[in-house]
Amino acid sequence: MLLASCVMPAVAEDASSGKDVSNETVAVDESESGSLDDEVAWFDRFFGDPRADTDSDEAATSSQGSWYDTAHDTVSESLDNSVAWFDRFFGDPRTDIEEKADATLRVTIDGFYSGVEGESEINVSAKGSVSLPRTENRLRLTFTSDVDATVSGEDAVNTEPAERQSISRDRGGLGLAYLLYENPANTVTLAAGIKGGPELYTNGVHRYTRPLSELTRLRVTNTLYWITDDGAGVSSLLDLEHSLRTDTVIRYTLFGNYSETTDGLEWSTQATWLRQLDRMTAISTRLGVNGATDKPDSVTQAWATFRYRSNFLRPWLFYEVEPGLSWHEKEDYDTEPTLALRLEVIF
Repeated sequence: MLLASCVMPAVAEDASSGKDVSNETVAVDESESGSLDDEVAWFDRFFGDPRADTDSDEAATSSQGSWYDTAHDTVSESLDNSVAWFDRFFGDPRTDIEEKADATLRVTIDGFYSGVEGESEINVSAKGSVSLPRTENRLRLTFTSDVDATVSGEDAVNTEPAERQSISRDRGGLGLAYLLYENPANTVTLAAGIKGGPELYTNGVHRYTRPLSELTRLRVTNTLYWITDDGAGVSSLLDLEHSLRTDTVIRYTLFGNYSETTDGLEWSTQATWLRQLDRMTAISTRLGVNGATDKPDSVTQAWATFRYRSNFLRPWLFYEVEPGLSWHEKEDYDTEPTLALRLEVIF
């Protein structure tokens, strides 16, 4: 594919780190595209990619790429950075396995209204981690207000019209997570800790990433876990991500979770469209369905939501508005409105 020039709008502020990136544009002109290494290195530095810290020596010895190699790698890099920006900006738990900051803490106040009886509530949730000294960010102290969702991997999929994980003495927990192995295609982590009750938990997570084309990639995350009172379980998360343009990504997600306490196989599937409006604001739309194989009605509910998220007043302060519609088995799948309002503080 002939790509004479590629213009990428700056993905600005990484909310979790507080770093401010200028909202300028970058043009890659064919006449100046002889050096693949210089251009890719620039994108790495511009987006704060950890590759910039380790690849400088290798880049100095492999600068013979042709213009179409440059175009291919630039577009591929654009997909990686676009998806990473959306995951960080929306506070997606998918980023937890790749976290490099010394310490993170995310506190969310969430008010949720639903026309479905018993579904409306107000919650406060928290999640974070601290890198322990002399471990090169491989060993982290972790804490969460919902151990079950975190340990099973369910927190990464938003399996309901609004993610609701309140702080609870019974559900909260503290643990250690160790990055056992990491390369561009595979990441393996091990974790163990204590959950309120008290109960013990442990899990192992393997993530496999494979580019399918210049603009499309597949990520598969498999989790094996055990919790004292609930027993063993296994889950699998599939993400198929495609970049429509540098500020727009679509993602198809399929999730399954099976354990000694689930109603057979608990499953969910959803499609998400994400668009960056500017360096402070992004929107997303989700269409999803979930259910369980051993329940009388295998489909529990379907939903459609629109999410507006904005950074305001301070680099660490965000608000969200997420109206939607729900079709729940409790209401015989009649159409019911939903509305989620959130205030999030990132430390």
